[in-house]
Amino acid sequence: MNKKIIIALMLCALPFFAMAQKIGHINTSAVVEAMPERASIEQSLNDLQSKWESDLLKSRDEYSKKVSDYQKNESTMSPAMKEAKQSEIADMEQRINTLVQTAQSELQAEQQKLMQPVIDKIKKAIEQVGAENGFTYIIDESTQVLVYIAPNSDDVTDLVKHKLGIKIK
Repeated sequence: MNKKIIIALMLCALPFFAMAQKIGHINTSAVVEAMPERASIEQSLNDLQSKWESDLLKSRDEYSKKVSDYQKNESTMSPAMKEAKQSEIADMEQRINTLVQTAQSELQAEQQKLMQPVIDKIKKAIEQVGAENGFTYIIDESTQVLVYIAPNSDDVTDLVKHKLGIKIK
C-alpha cells in the first residue's frame, strides 16, 4: 500500500520536475552584430566585393564596346567576320557570367572563413552560459533552432520510435 502511495505521489510530482527544467533563449543575430570582430570582417568582405565589382565593370564595359562596334559595323562585315564577332561576343558573355559566379562563390567562401571563428566563439560562450547557469535548453530566437542541450537532458527519441512501432537498434 505504501509503495502505491509513493508511486502515485511521484507520478503527480513528475510534471513539476519536468517543468523545473530551465529553458533560455538567445538572439544570436544580435550577438553577432555586437561582436567587435564584425566591423573588420565586414570591411574585408566589402573590400573583396569592391575588387570583384571593379573587375566586372571593366568586363561589362569591354563587352558593351564590342557589341556597339559590332552593331555599327555589321552592315559592312562579311558573313565570316559577322560570325567571328558574334562568337567573340558570346564568349565574352560566358566569361562575364563565369566571373559573376566565381565572385559570388569567393565572397561566400570568404564570409564563411572569416565568420567561423566568431561562430565558434559564440557557440562556446552559449555552452558555458548554459552549463554555468543550469539551463537544460537554450533556443535561438532568431532562427528557432536549439543551440544548447544540457548533457543531463532527456532524449525521448527511442520513446517516440517505440510509440510509432519502430524497432530500436
